[in-house]
Amino acid sequence: MKTASLPRFHSHWRLVRRRASRIVQSIATPLMSHWWSFLLTLPYPKQLPDESVGDYGERLAMTFLRRSGYVILEHSYACPLGEIDVIAAWKQQVIVFVEVKTWGRSRVDPGRPADAVDDVKQRKLCKTALHYAKRHGLLETRGRFDVIEIRLTETMPNLCHIQAAFQSEDRFQLHS
Repeated sequence: MKTASLPRFHSHWRLVRRRASRIVQSIATPLMSHWWSFLLTLPYPKQLPDESVGDYGERLAMTFLRRSGYVILEHSYACPLGEIDVIAAWKQQVIVFVEVKTWGRSRVDPGRPADAVDDVKQRKLCKTALHYAKRHGLLETRGRFDVIEIRLTETMPNLCHIQAAFQSEDRFQLHS
């Protein structure tokens, strides 16, 4: 008698686990969305007394990226070809090379900080990113170039994340 009811119990248990998994997924997805939104509303850290505007901007950008779900791989990556402010991974599928441009409180230029990432700077970033990808065996991984512009104000910093701000135009390039 026990052996006859055992398979029925196991098949019932599998069905219960499958339904529970669907329920958990249907609840977890909106909860995670709310969680990431909540993280973005938290206050940002203050500028340290001995910290430059550029270093503070990079720290704010890394905080923003972490709160948005990115995993920071490196920051201030330098090689003979140039420097990349932040290198992050997005959903374990895309390597994101981020250029951070920060304008201090006293700056009154009419343009945007992202305007400072001109063609020369873009080529330099592309070559540095290719160097990083070769060095770490990531040539087959998708890559993307983002710009985070930050304007510091008296109350709180204004951040703007420009995803896929530009693409590499070299012969050997990272593909997004």
